[in-house]
Amino acid sequence: METRRADPIRLIALRLRQDELRHVVQRPGVNEALRVTVQYHDGRHPNQVATLTRGRGAECTLLVVYDRPGRDVHFAYPVALERYMTLLSALRRAGFDALDDQPDVPYFGVDLWLVERASGSFYHDVVLQPESAAGPHGEIVSAIRAQLKEALRPVVA
Repeated sequence: METRRADPIRLIALRLRQDELRHVVQRPGVNEALRVTVQYHDGRHPNQVATLTRGRGAECTLLVVYDRPGRDVHFAYPVALERYMTLLSALRRAGFDALDDQPDVPYFGVDLWLVERASGSFYHDVVLQPESAAGPHGEIVSAIRAQLKEALRPVVA
């Protein structure tokens, strides 16, 4: 099996005891989920995992967990259904569900994002380098920055 760029980034969520996203959507009351994992290349901030879940009706919650060894640092935020739907629409316009990883992203020396989406048995992920993302990849970065600011808020290392 070919190693994908997302594999090392995905380990951040597992190390922080966050279930794989495809398992999160199997929980009772969870219909859809979106996750953004941020890996800081230089350690200026702890890596972080932000998981947005949508339950029944207008119930959306964002859980952000930070990689602080020996300390449990996490925050939960309610997210308005309108924001969630705006983000989901932007991802659809960018073709997220069929998009490959951003091409030519180096493994080292840059911050990386792993963006994952799951619903039912559907699962897809894309690796991005947010500072150089263009085209559909740049649209995804812009949508997340506009609609999920809490997911990207770093804590001091």
